[in-house]
This record gives sequence, C-alpha cells and structure tokens, in this order.
Amino acid sequence: MARTVGDATRRRKSLSLINFWRGARVDCEQNTGKFVPHKVKRILHRADRESYVHNGSFLEAIKPVLIIAQIFALMPVRGISSKCAEDLSFRWQSFRSCYSLVVIVLFGISSGFMAMFVILVNFDFDSVETLIFYASIFAISVAFFQLAMKWPSVVLEWQTVESQLPMLRTERERAALASHIRMIIMIAIGCSLVEHLLSMLSSLYYVNACPVMPSQPINSYLVINFSMFFHFVDYTPLLGLIGKVINVLATFAWSFNDIFVMAVSVSLAARFRQLNDHMLREARLPTSAEFWIQNRISFRNLCKLCTVVDDAISAITLLCFSNNLYFICGKILKSLQKKPSASHTAYFWFSLSYLLSRTLILSLYSASVNDESKRPLAIFQLVPRPYWCIELKRFSEEVHMDQVALTGLKLFRLTRGVVIAVAGTIVTYELILLQFNKEDKVNDCYEH
Repeated sequence: MARTVGDATRRRKSLSLINFWRGARVDCEQNTGKFVPHKVKRILHRADRESYVHNGSFLEAIKPVLIIAQIFALMPVRGISSKCAEDLSFRWQSFRSCYSLVVIVLFGISSGFMAMFVILVNFDFDSVETLIFYASIFAISVAFFQLAMKWPSVVLEWQTVESQLPMLRTERERAALASHIRMIIMIAIGCSLVEHLLSMLSSLYYVNACPVMPSQPINSYLVINFSMFFHFVDYTPLLGLIGKVINVLATFAWSFNDIFVMAVSVSLAARFRQLNDHMLREARLPTSAEFWIQNRISFRNLCKLCTVVDDAISAITLLCFSNNLYFICGKILKSLQKKPSASHTAYFWFSLSYLLSRTLILSLYSASVNDESKRPLAIFQLVPRPYWCIELKRFSEEVHMDQVALTGLKLFRLTRGVVIAVAGTIVTYELILLQFNKEDKVNDCYEH
C-alpha cells in the first residue's frame, strides 16, 4: 500500500516538473525570445561528429581558397560556404563585388602611374619590372572578376559530374582532397608572408641609410614603398598607407594566382584518379561490357569538365606562367649584382628559391591532370583476355587519342613536357639577358 502511494506521489511530482518546464519553454519563446531550446539544440548539433565528416566534394575542398581570396578582393562569389553548387551566385550589387571593383581600380591607377614613371622619368630594368608587376596584378584581378561571373555554372557542372562518379569508400579518401589543398594554402601563404616580411626588412635599410624624410622612419618607409607614385603626387600619410595596402594586396594576388591554379589542377587530377582507382580494383576481376560503358561515360564527362574548367581559367593560367617566367629571369639576372646588406641577400635568395620551387610544383600539379587521364591505358593491360570486349577497345582508343590537359589560353598544354620547356626557356632568356649585364652594380641609395 505504501509502495502504491509512493508511486502516485512520484508521478504527481514528475508531472508537475514536466508542466513547469513546458510552461517555462513557452514563456521564454513567446515573451523573452532569449532562450529557445530548439535553437540551442541546433547549435549543439553542429558539435557532433556528422558535422565534421567530409563529403569529398570539390566545393568543400576549394572553400578555404575562395574565403582567403575574398579577404583580398578576389573572386566575389556569394554562397561559397554552402555545400550545394546551386547556392553560389554572382551579383554586381553586393559588397564583395564593390570591394573587388574598388581594388581593381586602385591597381589600374597604380599601373598607370608606374607607366608614366617609366615613360617620362626613368626607363631601366628595375622600373620596368615594377611596372610589369603592377600591370600583371591588374590583369590578374580583372581575370578573377570575370571568372567570378562564370564560377557558379562551372561548379554546378563539376557537382553534376562528381555525382556520377564511383563513390569514395572511406573517410580518409573523402578528406584527402581538402587536406591536400589546405596543405598547399598553408605552405604557399606562409612562404609568401616570409617573403614579404623580408622585403619590408630590406626596405628598412634605405630608411636608415638614406631616409627620404629624416626623423620620420614610418613616412620614409611608406614613400620608398610607393616611390614611383609619389614622384607625381605629393605625399600624405593617408596616401602612404593606401599605397602600402595596395602593395600587400598586389603581393597576395600574385601568389594566389599560383595557389588557385594548383588547387584546380589537384582537384581535376583527383577526380580522374577516383575513376582510375575504381577501374583498377575491378580490372583483374570478371567484368562486363556494361561496366566499361559506364566508366567510359564517366571518363567522357571528366574530359568535358576539364574543357569547361580550362575555358574559364586559361587566361589566369597564362598569366600565371608568364609572370613566373619573367620574374625568374629577372631575379637570376640580378643574382650577379652585389647586395647592399645582409637583409637584401636573405630576401633575394629566399624569393628566388621560393619562386623557382613554386613554378616547378605548379608545373607538376598542372601536368598531373594529363598524367591521370592517360593512366587508364596501363589499367586496360591488366584486364584478362576473356573479358576483353569491343567497348573496352573503344574506351582504349579514346584515351589514347584524347589530349586532356589544362592550357594557357590554348597556346600551350600543361603536360610533363612543359617542365622541360619552362626550364629551357629560362636558360635561353637568361643567356640573352646576361649579355646586357655589363657591370656588377651595387644597389646604393641613388640607384634605389
């Protein structure tokens, strides 16, 4: 009897507690609006494991690249944090687009003043190099703005092709592409930051040795940083600060150009590799004609995707390789000159080493798309003779005849042969440039 009474008592207490919390929840939602349990539940849901599982998509992998790009006024695309390509869009009336347009105008104005300095004041190798740097940055920023208009349709096509490929089997495979791109970003941005800091350190030599404004080191540094511009415009601290911001944005845009082409190349190669690994697992097993028809369709879709991507980024690729080629030749030519300080020596050799390494890695990553597109030929050789069929023969002929590769505005294809071609071009141009380097000059204050 006591137990029955006790159970009823507990039930009444439990019901009263339930009613209390229900009333509290309704009151909080309707009156205060500050504590909403379902919102808390949605927030806490983000902390579970499913929120951090990779889906292996290109959109997921490229997201950090685009986020960093938009911080520095490149690729003004909306919806880059979404996992669906349908959410991406480009709008002229948006903060991202306005920010990018303002920076493009600043790059254009800077390039104009550099051109005036070269034409009217001083036509030499250093001033022309500065002009080419800012003019190429202006062209790069315009090319990325144009790419932003096409990017939603490119990613939508990419998502469609990805959905028809064989599924990635493990979490490690799904995370591989995103991890690879993050590694590229961290190394490239880290090296670019070190290079820029060394550049600033070398400029401080002139601030101390021959200050433009005595007793004003900061203003002297800002004038030296944008000296060709301030030859025509009177210096003010605000203009000096704007010049430094332009210089930082230009330096990042120059490095980001390579990072972007690397990331796209790695992603395309990864999709071809995904299909190749699937065929490799089945090649030695009994296979049917339908199996090879399906894989042939997937291969054709990847080839079409490569063409779509190349049409969108080929101008950026051309700017990327031409810039690297020019500045490598210029830096090697300057390697014969004596440096005025240890900071100049450290900056020069780090910059040259980084530029050479970046160009080599970029060439190999870009060539990996062509390498993976030819890999099925080796896989077909593993198929047992009884399972060889007419569809496999057609597939083999297509792989053999197709030239799948990224290009530089259709002027050249990025294959492994381009590494040798780039190296040969650098040596050829360097031998020509060395003929004009009569003196072993020292960059003193007057020449600076």
